[in-house]
Amino acid sequence: MEEKDLLQNRCGGIPYPVTAQGELESFSCGDDDLDDFFHNDALLYAEQLLGKTYYFATEGNDPQIVCAFTLANDSIKAALIPNSSRNKIQRKIPNSKRTRSYPAVLIGRLGVSKEFQGKNISVGSQVIEFIASWFIHPNNKTGCRFIVVDAYNKSNILHFYEKNGFKYLYSTEELEKEANNIPLEDKLSSRMMYLDLIGFID
Repeated sequence: MEEKDLLQNRCGGIPYPVTAQGELESFSCGDDDLDDFFHNDALLYAEQLLGKTYYFATEGNDPQIVCAFTLANDSIKAALIPNSSRNKIQRKIPNSKRTRSYPAVLIGRLGVSKEFQGKNISVGSQVIEFIASWFIHPNNKTGCRFIVVDAYNKSNILHFYEKNGFKYLYSTEELEKEANNIPLEDKLSSRMMYLDLIGFID
């Protein structure tokens, strides 16, 4: 059994939606902020239609939660994108001059259980691939051209998303601060990144 296909082989390839408080209580990714969200706020977000949280768990008599992630609707506003990035995004999109925004899905939270980290099985990358497959599937009920993420501005986190094909919405931190009215002297806590799903279509 290929560990690189852990979500497919050991978790059945289908995530569970969070439907009850405490459902993710045993989950820990080692980040206090993420763990607190999954333990206490995931169901509230779902009830308020702000974000839907899912998790993969191993099959069998002693299931283990492998990872959890939260998705929400979003968009990329064309007017806020620097020209260099906008030209790349609009390439080959019909009537791009009249398009003010492009449909996207936001990865609001993503965490991998500590027990499944650092084992060269790339659970996080498997999650990205799964989300992409979900939204390019012919039965998907809404248009979704991009995956977007407001990634923590930490080198290891940014490298993870870059490795998985994400690009910066703003080429520099200065441009991102300017677009979001953040003083230039302030530290940028996160970077907006996007992944074009058209690349996943054969």
